[in-house]
Amino acid sequence: MSFLYPSARAWAEDHSLASEVRLAQLEVMAYQRHPEIFEHFGADGAAIAQRERKTRSRSPLRGIGFIAVAAIWIAAAIVPVLGLAVLMGDRFEFYRIEAERSIPIAAVMFTITAVGQAVFLVAWLVRGARFSWPEFAVPLIAAAMAVLTLGTMPGIAELDGYADWEWGRTPVFIALGVAALAAIAMLVRFRVREPEGDGEAVAATGLGAGDIRARIAALPWDERQAMVEDRNAALTVLHERGLIDAETLELALSRDPGTLHLIDAERRR
Repeated sequence: MSFLYPSARAWAEDHSLASEVRLAQLEVMAYQRHPEIFEHFGADGAAIAQRERKTRSRSPLRGIGFIAVAAIWIAAAIVPVLGLAVLMGDRFEFYRIEAERSIPIAAVMFTITAVGQAVFLVAWLVRGARFSWPEFAVPLIAAAMAVLTLGTMPGIAELDGYADWEWGRTPVFIALGVAALAAIAMLVRFRVREPEGDGEAVAATGLGAGDIRARIAALPWDERQAMVEDRNAALTVLHERGLIDAETLELALSRDPGTLHLIDAERRR
């Protein structure tokens, strides 16, 4: 589980005085070990359960995914910079690499760039093709490096007397073409952005209070009792901190386990 608080009481003790109290969230904290139950605690319970499922399903692949994304970004944006640097070092007398070596190295770098740009574009399309400036910068960087490389390569070859250099431009042209295609595709989707907010708005499930009570009743008695006591202690803490009034406290304490989300709905009417 990825809950920040081990209990509903701890959640109540740390609840911001400036934030609205949502009793469904309080009860989710009490039943956090049972997502099959709290997912039916209104829209809040459904949203938290959905987030927990996503977290559990992604966690084994998170490390692999991070490495894959980093590799794509490096291939698409960093490698073309290195490809140009191999050629430009001699021009600015930073280091000396003969054209017979630097041009083939640059060609390999831009071959990697072309592949990286293609994978980057496909990944962007699969994820919804939403425009963002950081992603748009990736093909721009690659395109700029390719243009500079195309302008630099002939002079480097002539300076070192390397006659068989023109083949080295082919990967650069390909990388430039793929980068230009990616940039154009992103510009076409310029107005399509990531949705604002946390994206966790989920419709409440249709399970009734009776069904929720039945699921809770299937749990061991001592566990049920501990969760009810935790819920009631959290309600008391909220009242003591002035976050809920005495009437709300009395009403919540009188409700059956798993039904506090109904009070939220009543208060919003």
